Amino acid sequence: MSDLLATEKHPLSHRTALVFDESHSIWLYLSDPNNTKIAADCWLLNTIKTPESISDFNSHKSPPPATAKFVSKQAQGNLPLSSQIKFLWSNNGQSVAVIIGSESLGFIAQNSPRGFSKHIKLSGPFGSPFDIELYKTLFS
Repeated sequence: MSDLLATEKHPLSHRTALVFDESHSIWLYLSDPNNTKIAADCWLLNTIKTPESISDFNSHKSPPPATAKFVSKQAQGNLPLSSQIKFLWSNNGQSVAVIIGSESLGFIAQNSPRGFSKHIKLSGPFGSPFDIELYKTLFS
């Protein structure tokens, strides 16, 4: 069962950013404008030991945790407190980053269905590695 950890709506784009605990992993989602339909997602971290395969999670209704092939050894973390989660928006509100504590863990760039995560080492079904230059362009 998914638990909403944090949410924020951008005043110009009318998109909503949401951070969810999806049982085995934490995800950032970005909605369509004025809608609850999810337009993009960004895997942030696993809350369980990183699995080798997602086959054990096929029966779950929530997104699976990222697998060892795609993520770094630091991919497992503790469930963040809601008070530790902050959003950083691009000026136009079409892109959003999530900061947990003082670290930006991931972001969703405009027109990209998958996000960029600090703990991803190989692009694939969970997103792409954190792109620092794109991050600076979007959020500086």
